[in-house]
Amino acid sequence: MKKTICSILAVFILTQLNCYSQEITRTSIKIDRIKQILEKTESDTVRILQLQNWSDIIFYSNPDLHLKLQTDIVNLCEDNLLNPSSEKEKKWFEEQIWIAFDHIGSIYFYDYDEPVKALKFYLKSAEVLETLDHLNSSSITYDIIGNIYQQLGNYQKANRYFQKRIKIDQSISKKFEEKLLLDSIQLVNRNKEIAFQKETAAKEEKLKKEAERLNTILEIGIVLFLLSFVIVYVQWRKTRKQNKIIEEQHRQLDENHKEITDSISYAKNIQDAMMTSTVYLKDVLPESFIFFKPKDVVSGDYYWVYKTPYNNIYFTVADCTGHGVPGAFMSMIGTSLLNENIIEKKVNNPGEILDNMRDKIIASLNNKDSKKETRDGMDVALCKINFKKLTLQYAGANNPLVHVRNGEINHIKANYQPVALTVGEKKPFVNHDIKLEKGDMIYIFSDGYADQFGGPKGKKYMTTKFRKYLASISHHSVEEQHEMLEREFQQWKGDHDQIDDVCVMGVRV
Repeated sequence: MKKTICSILAVFILTQLNCYSQEITRTSIKIDRIKQILEKTESDTVRILQLQNWSDIIFYSNPDLHLKLQTDIVNLCEDNLLNPSSEKEKKWFEEQIWIAFDHIGSIYFYDYDEPVKALKFYLKSAEVLETLDHLNSSSITYDIIGNIYQQLGNYQKANRYFQKRIKIDQSISKKFEEKLLLDSIQLVNRNKEIAFQKETAAKEEKLKKEAERLNTILEIGIVLFLLSFVIVYVQWRKTRKQNKIIEEQHRQLDENHKEITDSISYAKNIQDAMMTSTVYLKDVLPESFIFFKPKDVVSGDYYWVYKTPYNNIYFTVADCTGHGVPGAFMSMIGTSLLNENIIEKKVNNPGEILDNMRDKIIASLNNKDSKKETRDGMDVALCKINFKKLTLQYAGANNPLVHVRNGEINHIKANYQPVALTVGEKKPFVNHDIKLEKGDMIYIFSDGYADQFGGPKGKKYMTTKFRKYLASISHHSVEEQHEMLEREFQQWKGDHDQIDDVCVMGVRV
């Protein structure tokens, strides 16, 4: 038995060694072929393409050679960019050089762990990308540069590049919305065309059947056998045609489903980019946590944080109308309006900010010529905190604030109105001033946690119970509080479906 096992193992090892040897041989042949081409060619374009092929082969196995090959590509591109023969050629060499700069930066950062050298080449890559209008690549590069500056302790430059990334992501979002609108129009037109084709086909089928009936009456006494054959033939054609129609409908449904799924995934990427990154959140509010649990792929809940040059930090949790894709689009509007009021217009009063957001949402979603009023909007808790002065300003639209000091709850109620068109009188949002002490905990949240069904009786968790639970865990570290909220939510929910998006933010003074 042992001999048999040993024999099997020996055969397996020899087989693997043989496969590995063959792979090495194939790789060597590819590299030799590339070297031969490089020796014979006089075209820099061919040289760059072959160097790139060589670099792809040894990408993981030999970072030193990878660095040399990418450097050779940079040198060839720089020589050709000195006097390009055409705009098309110039753009091609710019495309190759930014890719090479990106590869070199990656080698220094990930393989050699030399962030300063990596930063030099990532900055060059970003400079070239600005001329090429590659928004997605620029966003990724700015994010890497921001993270390197943050790793090096230069938080000012890190924040500048993070802001550049946010600006580009907003541009990407705008283009996506325009494309989505165009796709919707095209889809409506396509559906109209399909409906017209079906109607035409039905009329043609009706005329065809009428003609066949008349022919049958004329020929019934003469060609009974032929008539039977014709009936069978017509039925066969009809069945085949119906099968083709059904197959086409299935194909169109599959394509539509894929387009919708791809659009939702892309929308999630955009929403993630527009929301505050965890890196920036921890940099601005190191003693904080965010418990964010969307119901679907994209969320109607969102959070947003921004620090001004005057040590004022704004943070918010908002719950938009609906969840999924409709809520996600409303959340993008919300983050854009926060950027506009706080960063661009420098409005510093939370209540005034909510008033401005409400006016803008009403104006945007309710056209004066429309007969239907749209009441879509959001519930918001918006705070402005100054840790040096130990002050907090808060304004809320349906979303309250919980202030816990030494286990005691101070429940600050929100205005009972959303940031949207409301029934009755539109009232200004009240601004609450709160004096803080070291060790206080501030909580803002959407209604998703308290509205979750679960427990032994399948009931809602409820807001009062949620406030008491926050007070009971307030003395723990923010990391532990996040874990405890996650565990409590899962235990309460059990086998029940999640009914809404959940977002809870906690900040330690």
